[in-house]
Amino acid sequence: MGFSPHKSTRYKNRKETKGEKALPEIYEKRENCCGCSACYAICPAKAISMEPDEEGFLYPTVDAEKCIRCYKCISVCAFKVDQKMRGYLDGEL
Repeated sequence: MGFSPHKSTRYKNRKETKGEKALPEIYEKRENCCGCSACYAICPAKAISMEPDEEGFLYPTVDAEKCIRCYKCISVCAFKVDQKMRGYLDGEL
């Protein structure tokens, strides 16, 4: 599996369905993820797995078929909160 440093959250079994809430975008760029696995640990549906990139660092992959779109993975991300407080990230958490 090729992994670009600028590729957003990876998904498995992704199918577009109209009217369904969007899948969580855990990170837009790999540098916006520290690989701590907090998102993996909080997921009530066990839809997130931590998979290695080409250098062996673990990053979250969301299984779209299992994801219940509760967005707990986004709200638990301490790295995003820290980066937003420092003014590096825009938008809502």
